Amino acid sequence: MISRRTMLQWAAASGAGLLVPGVYRQGRALAQTKSGLFFGYKPFTQPLFIPEVLTPLTGGFRLNPAPGAYPRDSVTSGRPRTPTRNCADVTHGIAPEFGLGPPEWNSTYPKSGFSPGNTHEQEFELVTEETTHRFVPGGPDVPIFTYRDGTKPLGSGTTPGPTVVAKYLAPVVLRNCNQLTRNRSGVNSTNHDVETSIHLHGSHGTAHADGFPDFYVLAGEGRDYFYPNIAPKVTDPVTLIAPVRGGTFDTTWIPTTLWYHDHAMDITGFNVSRGLAGFYLVFDDRQLELADRDVIPKTFNSGSTTLARDIFGGPLDLGLALQDQRFNADGTLFYDFLDHNGRLGNVFTVNGVVQPTHKVEKRKYRFRILNASNARIYEIRLSTRQKMCIIGTDSWLLPRAIEVESFQLAQGQRHDVIIDFRDAPGEVFLENILVQTDGRGADEVDPTKERDQLLRFEVGGVNSSEPRCTDGTVIRGLANSDPGGQFSFHRKEEIVATRSFEFDRSNGAWMVNNRFFNPRRADATPVLGRGAERWIFENGGGGWWHPIHVHLEGFQIKTVNGRPPRRERQFNSDLVALEGGFTAEVFVKWRTFTGPYAFHCHAVEHEDMRMMGVNDPTPGAGGSTDPIVTHPPLDGVHRIDPNVSGVVPDCTELEQEQRIYFDEVGDVQRVEDQGVGFPDCKFDLKLGNQGGKS
Repeated sequence: MISRRTMLQWAAASGAGLLVPGVYRQGRALAQTKSGLFFGYKPFTQPLFIPEVLTPLTGGFRLNPAPGAYPRDSVTSGRPRTPTRNCADVTHGIAPEFGLGPPEWNSTYPKSGFSPGNTHEQEFELVTEETTHRFVPGGPDVPIFTYRDGTKPLGSGTTPGPTVVAKYLAPVVLRNCNQLTRNRSGVNSTNHDVETSIHLHGSHGTAHADGFPDFYVLAGEGRDYFYPNIAPKVTDPVTLIAPVRGGTFDTTWIPTTLWYHDHAMDITGFNVSRGLAGFYLVFDDRQLELADRDVIPKTFNSGSTTLARDIFGGPLDLGLALQDQRFNADGTLFYDFLDHNGRLGNVFTVNGVVQPTHKVEKRKYRFRILNASNARIYEIRLSTRQKMCIIGTDSWLLPRAIEVESFQLAQGQRHDVIIDFRDAPGEVFLENILVQTDGRGADEVDPTKERDQLLRFEVGGVNSSEPRCTDGTVIRGLANSDPGGQFSFHRKEEIVATRSFEFDRSNGAWMVNNRFFNPRRADATPVLGRGAERWIFENGGGGWWHPIHVHLEGFQIKTVNGRPPRRERQFNSDLVALEGGFTAEVFVKWRTFTGPYAFHCHAVEHEDMRMMGVNDPTPGAGGSTDPIVTHPPLDGVHRIDPNVSGVVPDCTELEQEQRIYFDEVGDVQRVEDQGVGFPDCKFDLKLGNQGGKS
């Protein structure tokens, strides 16, 4: 068996195609015509799929064993001595912040009815499994990877997976069981163990549960993901250094529309292309207030607003995951591991359905539109050229609504928009007008000659009398201008450090600051609670686009190529799209949690070919300005802190019986003077400077 990582080394070294076995062998791509015909399917004749809401386990805490109450190794907190292939053993443990953190942790949740000592309010079970899916009626049953509600029957997983609905300041535990095993009966297209790592994109949470690229859920194993559902802790407004005790939060960054997807090192592109994605929504009091005033669509009675899950899943609040797909001639999904530009499809799907249709009434709807594609960038508009009212970008609501005729979505970005159909004709299409011919990036916006119709709205009914969403409608509100305003900008006066990161290409692979990704080397070590930092992202990769995503904290984009970004992108973002040769300047604060966290290109084939860096926020010594690291640094030499990572200290990464496996001595073999990475593979073309260019 040729290991995946060996194959990637060869590909990077040679830049040429390889004959590789099993899952890596590419098939003949199925052509897609502009008429939209796909296995005889007539577009816009099958309904839009709406994922179910993930079922919370009720009647008390039902996960068995209870979170944190499983056998522990005496050295490694929260993990059994060896993987067991039994999900119930929760091999990969739970975050140390779950009941094991500092005393102030419990006071982090000033929620009515939530008392210190309680660790979480809800539990969920999510299973990763392979099943089959029909992209069109009468088409083939296509093997895909899915997320399944743990309360549902085997084989009932969907793409997108079930939507998680949570309350702000109400922590949850989500137990994931990875059933992508090589000896799985039933649907098993790879005959191989597939490790996964769930990343909650846009969250402010613990490193253990963030989906770090090699904090795996191994095949057959389980991990408890602890999601606190908080905004960042504010820093002292006078010293800008020490985190405030007692749980005060920055309301600018209250989360709203997140999504979860796979983030396993080297195979994110493959796993995501096969369906591993889902929505994760957080509701706070402001959203309930906006719904009660009919600013955003209201799908519930005011007396039932105590449970956020009552809001979502109704007909007026819908998530739309856009993904372009590519198929082999037999209808199976096409994937070329040696195409490092990025996987571009020729069949358009919304929520896993090829060009669906959806019935709407003449009223307002809230759509959370997600670009879940590997390499495609979209410019979204309505066929009627009607303006859409943007109320949020990525994970956060805007201070005030912005009306636009079209908006751009790079890979991983979300736009939370209100579309009002009361003046619409009987048929409206959601369209993409951005031309793109390969995975390198978009070509041009051409609203007259090229358009990809993604979704058909069938409009009917009587006009609603509800108020309209218009440009300037107060959503989150500006803290200094609007009554009860919650949004503030990061200020230049708060900047305490500047870091620069160049995203480039070398030796057939992708780099940050002339280095390949190394999961045990920190490329930035900001001090928690020490004000804001200026991060400069430079695209040195020729004509390739690089959408840059940062974990743990969102940022505010100040300039792109020296100019302000598009109006809707001037507030909160977790991703900035860099066209070829572009440079972006963003302001970001690091708060609440120590690392490690990744930052990377979200063209996921670039990510897999090592265009990632590691950010390791760390507390200063005693809260002073001295940035002395108080936990072991990620320098490629010191052992990783097991209380942060949840992996065995100093593991060696092995392919053992075609399975990625941890033994007792290390995670990856360290290369002298090079940090860690592929065994016998040089990582740094230039040594020196860690933490970005200063």
